[in-house]
Amino acid sequence: MISSKPTIFCDIDGTLVKHALPTESCKKNHKLEILEGTIEKILEWETKGYRLILTTGRKECSRKITERQLSEAGIIYDQLIMNIGGGARYLINDKKSNGEIACYSFSPTRDQGIKDIEI
Repeated sequence: MISSKPTIFCDIDGTLVKHALPTESCKKNHKLEILEGTIEKILEWETKGYRLILTTGRKECSRKITERQLSEAGIIYDQLIMNIGGGARYLINDKKSNGEIACYSFSPTRDQGIKDIEI
């Protein structure tokens, strides 16, 4: 059986960077405040070959600003999904044919970051 590397779906605001109100985070001059351990954890996942998909409730019209902010902060990723809203989020995935669970969830406290998450 071929083992695939994990795909990580990760929120931006309050998870990778300090949470800011949309009126602030979408301003052209807004600089992201990276939470402790964010860059190190992302580099760890990158080294392991994991795919990182960033998600955000930010509006699609702020994509260019968000991409620039992430780049300036040194946050690398494979894909950016915008405008997912601020409500509850559910990840639904089937079990593998051998019954192995293929879907997990982590919910760190806002602005505490991802440094302690082990995958």
